[in-house]
Amino acid sequence: MCTLILGIDVAGPRTVIAGANRDEDPARPSDPPGLLVPRPRVVGGRDRRAGGTWLAVRESRALVAMLNRRERGAPPAGRRSRGLLALETAAVDGDGTDGDGATLARDGAAHAMAALEAAPYAAFSMVFATPGSCWMLAHQPGQPPRLTTIEAGWHVLTHAELDDPAEPRTARLMRELSGFRPASPEEAARVVAERLREHGAGRDAVCVHDGPMVTVSSSRVWLEPGSARYLHREGRPCEGEALDVTSLLAAGTPAA
Repeated sequence: MCTLILGIDVAGPRTVIAGANRDEDPARPSDPPGLLVPRPRVVGGRDRRAGGTWLAVRESRALVAMLNRRERGAPPAGRRSRGLLALETAAVDGDGTDGDGATLARDGAAHAMAALEAAPYAAFSMVFATPGSCWMLAHQPGQPPRLTTIEAGWHVLTHAELDDPAEPRTARLMRELSGFRPASPEEAARVVAERLREHGAGRDAVCVHDGPMVTVSSSRVWLEPGSARYLHREGRPCEGEALDVTSLLAAGTPAA
């Protein structure tokens, strides 16, 4: 994934609004959202080559997003799939008694940090968001990992730092979302969808059509305690409407 828009508590207390465009080599095979793990129920797209995911939704409780980060030097030899780490973090054993997912977020962070100790990974930024807690783990080989809390408000993440004003796409989106206070999750999701469809004359394009890595799919997720909604567009978001795949989160729904 190459662009993540994240709204924490912008549509009310303990709400998460997320929009994500996946930019990838169009020849790399992948599957649209389906059942990735039955218990706990984790739904998301699957990379057929490595088996992992770039975005996963756990029941109605959590969202995990994995973004490649600019490498400083050569990636480590024998590195493990970042997508597998995202999938395993989404499915981490955790306390299911907290309604807003704060304890689950803590357990996810502990799992991810332990995984970095156990195996090499290429550079990445991983986000774990629940209605009660949101964090980002930034990993660059050869440097200590950085685990930071994402505070309330609008945020943008690409291949650089969170809310990085020097990254053109991030700067554009942060400027456009500045001061936006949606009246409802639906309004927030609509505005996020508009942002994900945006083109540009240079490096600030959000929906990318040219180059070796182009936008191949787009997703929107919103969470609040006890409920979730998941929309997905297989293909560029500017070329059609997203499908509602929320039913995949319900137990008893077969895999897509």
